[in-house]
Amino acid sequence: MLGQIIRHLWNNRRHNLWIIMELIVIAIVSWIVIDPLFVWNYNRSIPDGYEADGLYRLQLMRNPEDTVSNPADDYRQIMRKIRALPSVEAATCVLGGAYPSSPGMNANKIAMDTTVITTTYIPFFRNDDFFRTWRFRSASDGTWETLENLEVPDDGIILSEDAAASLGGKDVVGKTVRECYGDSISYRVVALMQPFKMRNGMPPCAVRLLPFVGEIPEWRFSDMRIFVRAKEGISGARFLEEFLQWADANLMQGSLVFQDFLPFHEIQMASDLEKGVTNEVRSKYILALFFLFNLLLAVSGTFWMNTCARHEEIGIRLSYGASPVGIRLMLLGEGMVLTTVAVLVGCFIYFHWAYMEGLYAYGDLFSFEQTMVGPSDSYLPGHFGLHFVAVSLLVYGLMALVTCLGVYVPARRISTISPVEALKDE
Repeated sequence: MLGQIIRHLWNNRRHNLWIIMELIVIAIVSWIVIDPLFVWNYNRSIPDGYEADGLYRLQLMRNPEDTVSNPADDYRQIMRKIRALPSVEAATCVLGGAYPSSPGMNANKIAMDTTVITTTYIPFFRNDDFFRTWRFRSASDGTWETLENLEVPDDGIILSEDAAASLGGKDVVGKTVRECYGDSISYRVVALMQPFKMRNGMPPCAVRLLPFVGEIPEWRFSDMRIFVRAKEGISGARFLEEFLQWADANLMQGSLVFQDFLPFHEIQMASDLEKGVTNEVRSKYILALFFLFNLLLAVSGTFWMNTCARHEEIGIRLSYGASPVGIRLMLLGEGMVLTTVAVLVGCFIYFHWAYMEGLYAYGDLFSFEQTMVGPSDSYLPGHFGLHFVAVSLLVYGLMALVTCLGVYVPARRISTISPVEALKDE
């Protein structure tokens, strides 16, 4: 049957050329529409690398009316009270603006020998339930307990596997890295942790954790962020209600007072909205739906009219003994051949453009943060070949589905009529 289909398409090549040109344009536009959605959804499917469920952020601020209390003493007392709550499993403080879905990032370059990479860095307090709260996991055994129990010296750091891979692999443990600015401070890598995402819409990036040494600076108390993990089995609504009642009784006086308390999922959503990700994704989904609707009308309509115009030919084939199923398969085969040729040509054209300009990347959403990712081929969107093949298959599948819809419905109707009715106008 394939040979018969090819001969028929060749004999009607002038008519079919216009259909192929239309399909090529649609294939290229499909690539432009589908690629960003593919990258976004793929990045969203990558595990966070920490446990967001059961995690909450308590934000404190300096009380301008209190000029007597010592904020450092108040902070230590607040942490003791929070950890003593029956529904709280762990709590830790994060200094600065660097944590997953944070408003900003701390970023600078580190080097090992001649290799230089950009990382985001997160200071943490030792023996402060940091890993118990966040559940960042060790690269060696996949548990957070290993990192929680690790003795990190003042000059020690913990690197993410992404950062380690960029610096030469897992053998970086025990070696020294240096910061590439100022006095070029050196650190010794004491452990590796599994990758985690700093943003929902981007893959994991190069991260280093370093212990906070010394007393908390006075200016840090103006915007304290304490992360609290609820015990398993406690509903979010119940925990939120009980904690807010406790905060109302304990965090309204002193040098540090209550500002807000939010589930971490809300912080993630607020981060996406602030970074423009939410609006970006919504606009692309709306564009995709609009395009798919027009694609359905254009492609299906073209094949629909083309199939309906051949009822005389179908009648002749039926009169010579062709079966309705054979007729439908022949028409579907012709549509699929045209679609396959058009998608191959369209993807070939797009390949040359993408090879020069690059495929869609998360950096389009997160500006400088794209410089902190690990090796470019660590995840599928960063691997040019796999990325291109995956989106090309999605484009082909979409166009094949629409083509089959546009051919099958009229083909099924025409193939079931009698030869006399099909040829009555001849």
